[in-house]
Amino acid sequence: MDREQLENLIRFDYEVVNADDTISKVFPLLDKLDPDKASALVVKEGDKIIGVIRERDLIRGSAMTNPHETKVKSFVIRTGIVNFSDLSVERVVRRFIEDSTPFVIVRKDEDYGVIYIHDFLISLKDELSGVKVRSVMNPDVVTINAHDSAGKALSLMRTHGVDRLIVVDDRHRVVGVVTGKDIVDRIIAPRKRARMGDAKGEKDKTLAIMVESIMSYPPVTCFENDSVAEVIEQMIEHKVSSVVVVDDDQTPEGIVTKKDLLEKLYSEVKPKGELRIELILRGIEPDEFDMATLQKDIEKFMRKFENFISDAVLFVYIKQHKERFRGLPLIHVRLKMSSDRGTFFATGEGWGIEFAIHATLKKLEREILKEKELLMDSKMVRRFYEEVFEF
Repeated sequence: MDREQLENLIRFDYEVVNADDTISKVFPLLDKLDPDKASALVVKEGDKIIGVIRERDLIRGSAMTNPHETKVKSFVIRTGIVNFSDLSVERVVRRFIEDSTPFVIVRKDEDYGVIYIHDFLISLKDELSGVKVRSVMNPDVVTINAHDSAGKALSLMRTHGVDRLIVVDDRHRVVGVVTGKDIVDRIIAPRKRARMGDAKGEKDKTLAIMVESIMSYPPVTCFENDSVAEVIEQMIEHKVSSVVVVDDDQTPEGIVTKKDLLEKLYSEVKPKGELRIELILRGIEPDEFDMATLQKDIEKFMRKFENFISDAVLFVYIKQHKERFRGLPLIHVRLKMSSDRGTFFATGEGWGIEFAIHATLKKLEREILKEKELLMDSKMVRRFYEEVFEF
């Protein structure tokens, strides 16, 4: 995609909400949103755009607080803004990945526009037609049985640091997908509205109900040898942010999300032949010393494999939870390495950022070493046959 194509994606049809408005005043704006474009609102404070508020944040806000008293600023995601003069595919992709929003804000002089993720992916579809699903999918899927409870689903999401689960039947065939938004939107938020006297609220649904009652179905699926372009078409057609990868028996083999596609694209547009680190923080602001130590530890890890992996991007997602133990916060870490040797994943958590990072890096190291051992085994087998056939 060249600069001119990227400029043509900038749109000015977005909804704006004031940071001092209450959440209750924002809900009507959600109904006006085009589901093909966005599920978030631009947030202004005075004359300045400070970020966005996503639909899932609004729903969570109404469920956990009093929406008539809580202000939008309590849930705003403070995003980066791309200057029009610096507009590039790399910068736009980075903003999508770091901010996890359905659009990127672009500033030109005193005016603002947005690039919607749907438009962005559609424009890149042809460039990704030669990429197979297996090269971008996450094989580390978390499943739940259709007859398990919504409470168990929430627990699994919390344990694994994911926002969606693949729902399977007793034969482990994919029958649907359940997200955290499904649970909040269909159980928690209605009960909250009911307690506040809203006749539309539902009192009978609890976290004990079965997942099959709230899951999205039929599931949108693909095969690992399908092209990424086909997956993008499915996402747009069915208005979903993920597609389940299955085998011929409909058994789950992985999952592809919009973030996976963006990470793949980012690894392609960055300079080749080097090991790169992209650090994305959620709910945490380490001081300069902690950041320097963190960067040093990760770089040391990357150097371990510089003779085995010559081209890679390591995405490091760090999220801080509210729980604390002896003053240390609970930290969840997700690692994804896209490299010339394949894609490697690891997740973990621990008390304090240093321990959590080290524990998760060890998991990732084991995954890379497995691949290294397999490669060595294949070389040994090939050498054996070469020597045998010499005689």
